[in-house]
Amino acid sequence: MDSSLGENAELVGAEDLDEEGLNDDYNVSFMQDIITLEHSFGYDCKRLFNLVLVDDDTLVFASGNFLHYFSISRGEVTFRETVFGCGVGFITKNERPEFSNLFTVGENGPKPTIFIYAYPSHDIHTKLLNAAKSCFTAGSYNSSGELFASQAGYPDFIITIWRWQKAEVVLRAKSFQSNILYVHFSEYNPILLCSAGLSHIKFWKMANTFTGLKLKGDLGRFGKTDFSDICAMYMLPDENVISGCDWGNMLLWEAGLIKFEICRKGRKPCHTKPITRITMSNGEVTTVGMDGYVRVWFWETVDIADPPEDDLFVEIDPIYEFKISNVELRCMQKIKPFDDTDFGYYVQDGGGGIWFCDINTFDVPRPPKQLYSCVGGRVLAAQMSAISPHLLALSETGKLFVYDFERNKLLLDKQFASNGVDILWLDAQISSYGTELIAGFEDGILRQLFLDLSDPNKTSIQLIRAYKAHTAPITCVGVNRISTILVSGAMDKTMFIYRLSNDAEKLVQLNPLGFVEFKAVPSCFHWHLQEMSVVLIGCMSGEVYEYNIRTNVTEAETYLSYNITEPNRLRSTRFVSVKSRIRRDLRREQIKKRKEKKKERKLQEIEKLKQANPGLQIDMDSALADSEPDEEEEPLHIPAVPNRVIWLRYTERNTVWVSMAGYDAGYLYELDFDLPEPKYCTLITDADDIEIHSYYILEEFMLFGLVNGSLRINHINSEDFTDLSDYRTYPMHDALKGTIPAILSSYDGEYLVTIGFDGNIFLYKWNGPKYVRSARWPSLPGLPSARTVEDITDPETPSLEQVKINAELKRQQEAAEAHDRDVLAKIGVLQNTYFDIIKKNDELPPGLRVPDKDLLLDPRITQQIRDELQAELDDVREDLAYDLEVAQVGHQKLYNHFLKCLDHIPFTIAPLRAKVDPVATFRVEALGEEFEQIKRDIAERLKMEHDMRLTDTLESDEKVELMGEPPIESFFFGREPTTITPKFSRTMMRLLHRYRKRQLYEVRRMFDWEKLERQKPDPNRNHPDDDAQIAAAMRNLGDYKLKIGSDYEPKTTETLTAKYIEIVECRERYFNMLDSYNQRLRSLRDRKKEVMDIIEHHRVRLKRLHEYLPEANRMYMRHINEIDMEAEYPEMNLIEHYTPGCGVNVDDILSLDASVEELIAAKSPQLSIIPVSLYPMDPYADPAKREEIKFKALQVCQLPATPPPAEMLQYLETLPSPADPSYYELDEEGNGPMILEMRHRWLRVRVVEQLLMLADLDEVVRLFDLALEKLQADRINIKMDSEFLSSYLITLNQELYILRDSEEIESQLLINAKHAMNTRNELQLVINATNRQLEELRKNIDKINEQIAALQQSFMITVKGHKFYDFLRRIFKKKYRPPKRARGEDEESSSSSSSSSSSEDGAADAQSVDSLDMTTIRLDETTCPSGLDRTLYDWSFSMRADRHALERSLADCHRDVDRKRREIAEMQTKMKYHEEVYQREKNTLLEFRRNRQQEINKVQISTILRMDQLQHFREGEDFRDVSKAILFDADILVELRRRAEKLEEETMSTKRWHRINFIHLRRMTRDIKFMRFEITRLEEEIKQAMMRRFGIIINLDELEEEVLRRYVFELETTAEEEMRALEKELSERLSSRAARRSWCRRRRTTRKR
Repeated sequence: MDSSLGENAELVGAEDLDEEGLNDDYNVSFMQDIITLEHSFGYDCKRLFNLVLVDDDTLVFASGNFLHYFSISRGEVTFRETVFGCGVGFITKNERPEFSNLFTVGENGPKPTIFIYAYPSHDIHTKLLNAAKSCFTAGSYNSSGELFASQAGYPDFIITIWRWQKAEVVLRAKSFQSNILYVHFSEYNPILLCSAGLSHIKFWKMANTFTGLKLKGDLGRFGKTDFSDICAMYMLPDENVISGCDWGNMLLWEAGLIKFEICRKGRKPCHTKPITRITMSNGEVTTVGMDGYVRVWFWETVDIADPPEDDLFVEIDPIYEFKISNVELRCMQKIKPFDDTDFGYYVQDGGGGIWFCDINTFDVPRPPKQLYSCVGGRVLAAQMSAISPHLLALSETGKLFVYDFERNKLLLDKQFASNGVDILWLDAQISSYGTELIAGFEDGILRQLFLDLSDPNKTSIQLIRAYKAHTAPITCVGVNRISTILVSGAMDKTMFIYRLSNDAEKLVQLNPLGFVEFKAVPSCFHWHLQEMSVVLIGCMSGEVYEYNIRTNVTEAETYLSYNITEPNRLRSTRFVSVKSRIRRDLRREQIKKRKEKKKERKLQEIEKLKQANPGLQIDMDSALADSEPDEEEEPLHIPAVPNRVIWLRYTERNTVWVSMAGYDAGYLYELDFDLPEPKYCTLITDADDIEIHSYYILEEFMLFGLVNGSLRINHINSEDFTDLSDYRTYPMHDALKGTIPAILSSYDGEYLVTIGFDGNIFLYKWNGPKYVRSARWPSLPGLPSARTVEDITDPETPSLEQVKINAELKRQQEAAEAHDRDVLAKIGVLQNTYFDIIKKNDELPPGLRVPDKDLLLDPRITQQIRDELQAELDDVREDLAYDLEVAQVGHQKLYNHFLKCLDHIPFTIAPLRAKVDPVATFRVEALGEEFEQIKRDIAERLKMEHDMRLTDTLESDEKVELMGEPPIESFFFGREPTTITPKFSRTMMRLLHRYRKRQLYEVRRMFDWEKLERQKPDPNRNHPDDDAQIAAAMRNLGDYKLKIGSDYEPKTTETLTAKYIEIVECRERYFNMLDSYNQRLRSLRDRKKEVMDIIEHHRVRLKRLHEYLPEANRMYMRHINEIDMEAEYPEMNLIEHYTPGCGVNVDDILSLDASVEELIAAKSPQLSIIPVSLYPMDPYADPAKREEIKFKALQVCQLPATPPPAEMLQYLETLPSPADPSYYELDEEGNGPMILEMRHRWLRVRVVEQLLMLADLDEVVRLFDLALEKLQADRINIKMDSEFLSSYLITLNQELYILRDSEEIESQLLINAKHAMNTRNELQLVINATNRQLEELRKNIDKINEQIAALQQSFMITVKGHKFYDFLRRIFKKKYRPPKRARGEDEESSSSSSSSSSSEDGAADAQSVDSLDMTTIRLDETTCPSGLDRTLYDWSFSMRADRHALERSLADCHRDVDRKRREIAEMQTKMKYHEEVYQREKNTLLEFRRNRQQEINKVQISTILRMDQLQHFREGEDFRDVSKAILFDADILVELRRRAEKLEEETMSTKRWHRINFIHLRRMTRDIKFMRFEITRLEEEIKQAMMRRFGIIINLDELEEEVLRRYVFELETTAEEEMRALEKELSERLSSRAARRSWCRRRRTTRKR
């Protein structure tokens, strides 16, 4: 699509869009009172709760933008315009007697406001503001009348609780994301209320939590019940709520869930339509339904009901029932709310009207009476008579209303069988009576009616004819300007045409001509001004057609069909959306104008600048360049679904003017059939995006009916009919649903009428130019003759086109049937011939018969049969596909709901023989992978919370203790030892190593000793661990902090995550408990299967033994219960066993070899016979076979019974012994002693085997039943523990909800405290670091002082006794003078003081003279005096320089110490402040946690106690409430009593340790004395050894240092002498070589001569 509108496109009326005041009264050419409201015939009775009784005789209801006041006694309606004119959201009243003169109106608009009026003065008592952004949907007062709840609609959906007398907001919250229809306060609890609306209900509670007053809302969950709109509810005293639903039943809500659903017996609904009112009085609940019934229910029946969990329905019949006529009860207003003896109500009828009814349950009620009647629902069409003051209105329900607008009276209402669509009042051009009507309905029927107004007191409507020309709902009806052609459009995309004429009685007759087919659904018609048979058709999908109707259609042309479509008479175009391009071009134009204005301002500024600065050169291109970036344009929007053409008409420019719906609204588009896009687009000022649904032209005025319920009057510009800028807007109908589909004028032009989808019909007085349609008839004729016409009510009635089609089909069917009869006769002859052939074939011998397969004449016959069977099979599968899918989906849902979440399928195990009940497993849900993921998430969350905890103690910075260094080795005279030690001899190196090792040992020993001294405990202080234990004992011993105490400090670990962990652990413990029991039971089931296998094996063996044993010796097995597969193996039922088609193939059936029954029998499983060899190689390999052979060989069957053991022994003793030959002899019958003995012994072995087998079975069965009994006993305990755990889990979840609600606030408080703690800790770390730095500085100062002292000592030792001692000492002692630099005042003063002191010291040094020089000659230190070694002289200056460097470092350290001290003082001040902040935040967090703990303490927890666990500390029999007692751990009390004994034991142990330590101390004291004695003795020995060897007592360190010093000095001196000798020798060699060279040069010169 092009970005432009095309060559011929032009936008009209958009030149001055940026100008303001277009609709100002000064710019409008006509007055405001050109139209005035005369009367309102409507009532928005479809709105819920739109009826309020303001006094005994006045009812108030909202209709459009007006409040209507209905006088009950006079039956008259007056009205009052609203303040904003944007519609009414709700109207209600405070029922309290003290506020009986007030009623409340919630007005919609840009600033929705709630007005509380005083009646009848209509003074504003209170005004409630800022409760909604756009509109209201509901409002309600509480039972005391003090609070008022208002509910806002789209887009904010805010519920606000008002203290309305002070106009102050108490609470406010977001309700839901869809409209709320009703708000209800509890009559029993003032803090409870609930709201309901579209597919939801919400329960509110005004809770005074520890964070303030809040409005908490819980959304109701429907569960298995279908979602429903709720418009009535009632809160019971037990906080349960009764609500209605869409299907008319009552729902009882408990804790946000549906407890059960209440219906009538036989599962009949309480009402057949939704319930709109629920009240309760004296235990009886009264419900009001839209089905017109009021029913009273005895509620105690519902309270005591206990329906099963799988069928939560309670069936109850009402005790009273009232039928309020055939009405739709949308509101009931009690006449005297506080009078229990009055049962009168006023009822709002959603079908149109107001009724009075009597709901008296004590006496015979008065019959209901209709007080007011009106249109119910949307008014779709209306017509005004051209000859009389009468008005017709057709509602969407198919009800026709007739009004006399001069008398403001309803004359007649008539209900038709179908919903109405459109209606026409035929004028006098075609109707001789002037009262004939044509109405179109949704059933596709066009009804011709006659309105009999001949008797004003007896108005009637008579059906004349009914035409069904369409098979779909009619959408519009139209008649041409001369009333000769009538057309009707329908959803079947056709336009049916009738020719109008008069019959013999001069009634209008509709002659069907035919229909025209289109590609879209017609939505509106418009007739050409000159050509009376040309009609414009606007369609639902934006198409526009022009059709020239041909009226001379003959019957021959419509003999087979009414389709008379002629493409050559049809012109068409389709609307193309250009609104987005118009908006883009307008935006571009605005940007262009703004830039041009900006450019003009720049030019003006440049001109001013040039005038002020003559000769100034300005780059005009740069100065006028646009600095704004180009705006990004929105993409063009084309509606995906084309919009509907609302209406259309011809224009003066031979174009078509159309009004569009949807996105393209706000413009009038001119279409040309020859152009693909609109030719002109007329902008409707101040009506962008507002649909224009109707128009009416009165001379120079054009009236628009808008979608927002406003009536717009435009003054047409005579020069340009598209200029609609001269207009006024009158808000009349409801702004949200008050679309105006039609504007009408009376016969004399004095009155106008607008109808709306809000059910309103407004009558106006028109004060503008009049359009007189015709003169008024003095009287209206009646129907010429009485007639009875049967209406078409059967939806299956064929249309006119279908009648013709059916007639043609019937003719074709009769011809086809005749042809079929001929074919069947021929087939019959051939069939007889075929049967004769078959009969002859059967008479032949079997060998000569032809097989059935060979008699197939053509394989295509078999293929056809196969195809037919397959087709039937496909049909069966297709028919059953839905049922199969439903079954599969239902199976999957049941499996997912009941079994998928379980750990295993529950089963039951029955005993084998014991008389005990079966034992069942527990139904337990599996934890699943989600549970493990939850545990992992909790672990991560716990780690995060651990990092967020508060720690009052700082991590101690471990101080690294460094061992000191050995003293400076002064004997190297300040030189690097590594340059001298390579010259040392081995002896001196050993001496140096021994010296260094001894120095290092002394330093290490001193370091260890100091460390040991620091670890020495303070005798005046206790051990820190002891102090901590004493403090803990004083704080906790015997003092148990109860959680209900006000000083209880909740642990930092009592967080939401910790509670999650408790719940998870509880859930896991619950699962493990039940799962372990189920595992035991599952093992027992496997054991039972093994036992049953053993029993079955023994049963088979016993049966075999009974075949050998006589009857007297047979013993039978006691009864044993078999395995119940349904109960013990229920999972087997989930395995599907089926065979599709029973295993039979279609080809097997078609072969004709066998019937279907024979094939199915052949497919059934057959027992296979394993071939057995008649001559086995080892006939005695089978034990059973051997046993049978022995039984027959010994002829055991001859024994009647085996005797008892004693008799058996006696009998065997009578037989010969085996050593006797007669033992082996046989008689004539083959019997002998040996045979008899073997016979008895063989039988006896079988009897013993039988006894042992039965005993073994009894023992196995007994052990199994015993294990089952034990599991049954354990199940009781596990059941109790599991129930307790389940109850505890509920308690944990309640605590979890409290923690979850407070988590956000606690997290914020914890973050604040954590931040304050981190700030404090960081500052403390800085202070600690600064203290360590200060300590290091002090150590450095001590170290530098030691180095200075060592330097001085080394110098004094070196120069001591020297003859230039004073001179060298003066050089070394000279003060350091820093270089001069620019200083401040403070530095100058300090520098001057230091320089003065230095000068004094220098003067003192200058006074010293050489100690050996007796003269007063002073030596100059800049020159080395004679007699002084130069090396020693330079070394003195080097030592002084080292001292000065150390002194400078010392001064720097002192300055750093002072600075660090000041920093620490400042940080201590900050630390105090941050400590206070931290404590304040910590206390706030603690107080919050205490308040939260108080909320948690309110949670009830279940526990199991025995009577011996209860102790009453009070005397007497006045027992207290156990629920207020403290549940205390008995072990703690026992431990507390035992604490005294433990303390005594600890005291005795401490005394024992003290005695042991005392003995150890005395031993250590004795050892110390001995060590001191040994030290003294050893020191004395060392001194004596020194005296013997050296003659004096010396220090080894000093001795070794002196030896090393002399050795180093000698090494240095020797090195210098060697250097001087080498230099002398080198110079001599160089001089001799130079002399030789000069001699050689002279000799060469001599030779040349």
